[in-house]
Amino acid sequence: MPSGFKREELRSRYDVRSMDEDIWHSYTGKKTSETLSDFLSHNESSSSVLLNAGSGIYPIGAAGWTEISVDLFTQPLLGRPNAVCASIESLPFKSQSFGAVVCVGEVLAYCDPALAIAEFARVLVPSGVLVCDFGSTRSFLRVLRASYGRSADLVVDQYNGKPERIWVYDPAYIDSILRSAGFTIRAQKGTHTWSALARRVGLSSDKAALLQKYLDWLLLPTRFADLMTVVAVRSENEK
Repeated sequence: MPSGFKREELRSRYDVRSMDEDIWHSYTGKKTSETLSDFLSHNESSSSVLLNAGSGIYPIGAAGWTEISVDLFTQPLLGRPNAVCASIESLPFKSQSFGAVVCVGEVLAYCDPALAIAEFARVLVPSGVLVCDFGSTRSFLRVLRASYGRSADLVVDQYNGKPERIWVYDPAYIDSILRSAGFTIRAQKGTHTWSALARRVGLSSDKAALLQKYLDWLLLPTRFADLMTVVAVRSENEK
């Protein structure tokens, strides 16, 4: 199963104060923001403290929540209140400290998801909400490739036209980790379907993302999405 990247391998990419997102990742961010708005607008847990796990430079800013930002690097956290430099695989917080945990921006692409999700379960209160995303090995982009359908695979993707190594996962594998950690899946959403298919037949990621925007109204099956977002609730029976 996957092992996380070493901290120094990620420093040049993530130990920064600003990022110039490409069209693909800008579209992803917009869709993720919509999902967070849907599921964080009503807090049903006993805590109003939210953990932004692997926050990077992006605060969530959800109304009604007190946000704690955690990142592996210090530069993205400068000037931000309630910021902690730490690994999401070993969080420096007491158990049952948060009403919600958000881990988006494909943070799980760089670490061991089993360790991270176990930590999320530990720090969430019963009935607390977890929103996380990950790249999928069931994506149209992986069809007829060796990585398709694997539980986990280290692949080379693109960011701003440059190659980047990331871990991608079978949704069934992530579901099994979540359930083993005491989570119940509430919703699953997919981002980049038409665009993943377009990239598979040779379009650049920027052109593919523009095609996705144009065809957003015409839905393809979520199971072929390149990015999966999962909303899960921690069981009240977990201690």
